[in-house]
Amino acid sequence: MKLEYRFGKVFKYNPEKGFGFISMAGEDIFFHISDFATATEVEPKRNEKVKFVLEENGEKLKATRIERVDPNPAKTKQKKILEHNEAISTALLSNFKR
Repeated sequence: MKLEYRFGKVFKYNPEKGFGFISMAGEDIFFHISDFATATEVEPKRNEKVKFVLEENGEKLKATRIERVDPNPAKTKQKKILEHNEAISTALLSNFKR
């Protein structure tokens, strides 16, 4: 079964309690920090774009399998290309120095 991802923004996060809310189409969806794929690296920030799966939590909805969405994918791709080209150039130049 294919998961249906939804998109939204982190609306509120309480780092002391480990939970917050994601705003999606005017509705606030509860989430727990343990449902973030990379929560241990960086805490969620307000207005950060995310994608997630909705699951029922009693009578309410809960966001699970939360992943950050790159806010500027074109810029990220360009940066990766530049880093790759620099690595290749460095490797080629090191061969000439020998």
